[in-house]
Amino acid sequence: MKDYTKRVPKEYYEAIDNGGRLEEITYPSVVYCKDKAPVTKRALVYLPAGYDESKKDYRVLYLMHGGGGNEEEFLYGQDRSLSLVHILDHMIAKGELEPLIVVTPSFYYSDSQSALHDIKEAGVLTKFYHNEFRNDLVPLIDSKYRTIADRDHRAFGGFSMGGETTWETFLNCLDIVKHFAPFSGDCWIVEEKGGATFPEKTSQMMKEYLKNKGYEDLSYDIFAFTGDKDIAFPALNAQIRAMLNDGWDEGPDKSLRYESWEEGTHCYQYIYEYIYNMIADLF
Repeated sequence: MKDYTKRVPKEYYEAIDNGGRLEEITYPSVVYCKDKAPVTKRALVYLPAGYDESKKDYRVLYLMHGGGGNEEEFLYGQDRSLSLVHILDHMIAKGELEPLIVVTPSFYYSDSQSALHDIKEAGVLTKFYHNEFRNDLVPLIDSKYRTIADRDHRAFGGFSMGGETTWETFLNCLDIVKHFAPFSGDCWIVEEKGGATFPEKTSQMMKEYLKNKGYEDLSYDIFAFTGDKDIAFPALNAQIRAMLNDGWDEGPDKSLRYESWEEGTHCYQYIYEYIYNMIADLF
């Protein structure tokens, strides 16, 4: 079995010459969770080294930030260190990772400031975000950049509330995305933090939901990570254990992989470690 607990080499946090670059994009959307009012959204896009000169098409990984965060946190870093950008650059330069595009949006919108400090309000945004993803963001990325525009070459992951967003995207967009990476965030299909309080019911309701959507026969790849000192550990761990007992890793081309890091806490430093370990195997 492959070891998915290797630490990021220290030099991978440093910039390299001729690495990838970031673009900031805006796009029109609407407030799907309320009144469908028009709104302008923003996202960051990582383009790997060689993108401009190449004529190839690229896989796309979408990453969603946690509660209280924004579209900058994954790629710029909370301290503007560009940590994930440097890690991606090193992995691609050393042939450890096939070049890909990474997109970081946000489930917040301009008039949702109260949701920054209200988990229930944020939960409504994460539950409805899949509409924006499907209707607005994916079409834009596929039209603006050279992507491999099919579900086999799209992945969606997220941290904390972004992990909950990942589960909602899985349930509602499995027909356009095959690969998912929830980090330290459970599915709230039953209730807030329902992965902990009702893990078996969460698993069963997710299966029923996919069946009702007509997705039950679609392939998928789920790669979940958390740490045993993470505040979200009880919820995600219970949910994943219930899903494994419920056969989510059984059947043709259906994969559920799970790693719990010893001493891992609820912070981006560990999320970088998780991404470093799993990204080459995610697609």
